[in-house]
Amino acid sequence: MRMESLEVKKARRVPMESPIALLKCGVERWNAFRREHSDSIVFESIILADAQLANIDMHSVLLMASDLRRTNLTNAILERAILRHSNFRGSDLRHAILDGADLFHADLSGADLRGASLVSAFLKRTDLTGADLSTAQGLTTAQVTEAYGDGRTKLPEGIVRPANWIL
Repeated sequence: MRMESLEVKKARRVPMESPIALLKCGVERWNAFRREHSDSIVFESIILADAQLANIDMHSVLLMASDLRRTNLTNAILERAILRHSNFRGSDLRHAILDGADLFHADLSGADLRGASLVSAFLKRTDLTGADLSTAQGLTTAQVTEAYGDGRTKLPEGIVRPANWIL
């Protein structure tokens, strides 16, 4: 297999298989790698559409402008991940941990976020149209106000639907 390197925090390089190859080997192998290399890892513009990534540990990963449409990310750990401009349209993020994640301008339209934790997640310009956040934890009205949504977006009880959202 071809060897590449991924950039990690402190300008250190970790030799490894290509990110796509490693992820295609399965969540168990990826999580074993993450236990050994817990620093931030940088991915950009990777395609993981329709991938089965339930229970994956992607904490502190920089995953910008990537395609994760219809990806199974149930119980995923995405804490403090930078997910700017990434496409999660129709993805399953039930019970995912997105605490402190940066989702600036991410597309979460039609995503299932029931039971997900979004404590201090940055949602400015995030597309939540048609997303199910009905049992999401840690979500605030202030976060939702920064995002886009519509009449199909399901919000947790007590979260006020912004007046500027399309009904």
